[in-house]
Amino acid sequence: MSDEDDSDVEAKYFKEISDEIQTLKKNPETSGMFVSGWDDADQDVDLVKDPKANPIDHVLWAAEHNKLDTLRELLVAKPGLVHSRDSDGYTPLHRAAYSNHLDAISLLLSFGAKVSSKSELGWTPLHSACNWNNYHIVARLLAAGADPAAPSEGDINMNHTRTLANLEKKKDLHQVQTPLHLASHLSHCKSTLLLLLLREDLVEVARKPNNSGETPEQLARGHGIYAPLFEMVSPASSYVSSLAFTCNRYLQTNK
Repeated sequence: MSDEDDSDVEAKYFKEISDEIQTLKKNPETSGMFVSGWDDADQDVDLVKDPKANPIDHVLWAAEHNKLDTLRELLVAKPGLVHSRDSDGYTPLHRAAYSNHLDAISLLLSFGAKVSSKSELGWTPLHSACNWNNYHIVARLLAAGADPAAPSEGDINMNHTRTLANLEKKKDLHQVQTPLHLASHLSHCKSTLLLLLLREDLVEVARKPNNSGETPEQLARGHGIYAPLFEMVSPASSYVSSLAFTCNRYLQTNK
C-alpha cells in the first residue's frame, strides 16, 4: 500500500471518529462524556428536545438561533415572554447574547428585556457576551444600561453544572466575577476589553478582586497578552477615554 493510500485510510478513520463524537455529543444521554474542566456557564444550556412545544421554550430557542420573525411574532402575541427563563435562569436576552445575535438583542430590548436579569449562577447577559468576546453585543448591552460591575457566582475555572442541587453543593466553590473579570481571563478578548476599559466607571471595577483575590488585571497577566491595556485605567485617563465611549453608535441611537 502506498503512502497516499495510507493517508486516505487514515483520513477516513479520523472522519469516522469525528462523526461518532458529534453524534454522542448531540445525544443527551452521552453528551456528559465530553464535559471539560474549562466548560463555562453558557455551554449546552438547558437542551430541549422540542423547542416549539410551548411558548417559553419557543421564544428561548428563537432568541438563541436569531429567528427574528418567530421571535417578533411570539412577543407581539405575548409580550411577557420576553422575561421567560429556562431551568437555569437564562432569559431570551442571555441566549441571544452568548450566541452573538445583535438583531435579536435589539428586538428583545425593544420589548422591554431586562439587561440586569441574572441566571442561577448570577450571570447577566453582559457576562455571557463578555465570556465569548461578542463585542458588538457588549457595546449594545452597555448602551442599554448593563452594569459592567455586576457580580456573579461562577468560578471561571470550574466545571459549571447547572442543576439546582449541584449548585447548592458547590456554592462555596463559586467565585464572584464581574464581566470585566471574565473578559480579562480570556486570551482573545481584546475588543471586549477595550470597550469595557473605555468607561470612566471601570476604575473601581478594575481594582476589585474576586474571591480568590485576583483583580481583572492580574487575570489578564496570567492568561494573555492584553494586560498592558489596563494602563488605560486611572481616574484621569479613564475620564478622557470615557469621552470616546460616547462614540458608541448604540449609545447614541438606542439607549
